[in-house]
Amino acid sequence: MMDNKLPFPPLPSKGYPWLNRIRGYIHAFILIPISYYYCRLRGEELPPGIFPLPFNLILKFTSGTREEEGLAMSLARSIGIPVPRFIEYGDHCGRVPWGSILMTRIPGKPLSEVMDNLSRQELETIKSELTDILKRMRSYSNPWGSRVCGVDGNDVYGSRVPSRHISACEDEPTFLKSLLRFALVNDSEKDGVRLQMARKLTSLPHDIVFTHGDLWDHNIMINDGHISGMIDWEWSGWLPEYWEFTSIMQWRSSPWSKQLATLPCYKYYRELEWDLALIGLTDSSFSFW
Repeated sequence: MMDNKLPFPPLPSKGYPWLNRIRGYIHAFILIPISYYYCRLRGEELPPGIFPLPFNLILKFTSGTREEEGLAMSLARSIGIPVPRFIEYGDHCGRVPWGSILMTRIPGKPLSEVMDNLSRQELETIKSELTDILKRMRSYSNPWGSRVCGVDGNDVYGSRVPSRHISACEDEPTFLKSLLRFALVNDSEKDGVRLQMARKLTSLPHDIVFTHGDLWDHNIMINDGHISGMIDWEWSGWLPEYWEFTSIMQWRSSPWSKQLATLPCYKYYRELEWDLALIGLTDSSFSFW
């Protein structure tokens, strides 16, 4: 575990509820129609839930979009991580169970779209830059102590948690217990072995670190052979240090999973096996939007 970490910057304040509702109205009834017209003029197709706007802006209006994602981007930006600049959050007053975020646009294309065209040297440069980004994120102390939680100290969201949402936990062992509550364990020898392996996740000490939570290559933007930004912070929070890697590397055959395993900061071979056992026991509790 790392000592002498830097203090994390203060959490930005959320918007006033009444002001967020006004912003939500503007997003839905002014900015989205502008985006349709803007994209039609430029001959662009609208990606689902993403609305390009003039002046290098983007409106994100997808299921699961919460104000905490904007706060996470502001925090990441404050420690030098290349991310969109969060401008404002819109509450849609119950018309839909999620909100919208207005932010700046990151130049370039997702790594997933360009990786096959990169030279070996360019890919190594990008991996080196990603390693530096992850080291920077992990160089700050958890402002919530040992708590496993969202960026605001509250609930944890993600594809790996039951129904994509559980309450904050006071420490890593409590977090594991919360996940194991949803395990489906029968009397088979296979499930017994899985349970023993999953419980080993707390046998090693882990830092609780600032985590992106969805570190797929489609969330890493590339411009001129370098990382220009990291997007989609909706599952970010303070999580055990292996979580960033094992959540992706459960798909071992994925080309990006194999690339992550070659990063100098990857050291979670045992945790991956244990986490795969946990996933095997709890994956029936995962939900999809």
